[in-house]
Amino acid sequence: MSVQILHGNTIEVLKTLPDNSIQCCVTSPPYWGLRSYLPEGHADKSLEIGLEKTPAEFVARLVEVFEEVRRVLKPDGVCFVNLGDSYAATTKGSSGVGD
Repeated sequence: MSVQILHGNTIEVLKTLPDNSIQCCVTSPPYWGLRSYLPEGHADKSLEIGLEKTPAEFVARLVEVFEEVRRVLKPDGVCFVNLGDSYAATTKGSSGVGD
């Protein structure tokens, strides 16, 4: 068994991989509106996931990523995603149950 960790812009790296070539994907995408990981002025700042203006734009961005993940996963491959909800836990979102 071999393990390879890929680092870089998610979409760009995924597009370099052949179809049905990955057995397992493990990821924890940045939560929407929680924090920025790149400094101001970084060349990839506009591509940073989690800084979209709305939750709908964030979900659309994740769909774009996971369409590529699906393409590269083998038919019996697996994908583990850790995704939290920072929207409901911040002042940007719901104030609690029943909203």
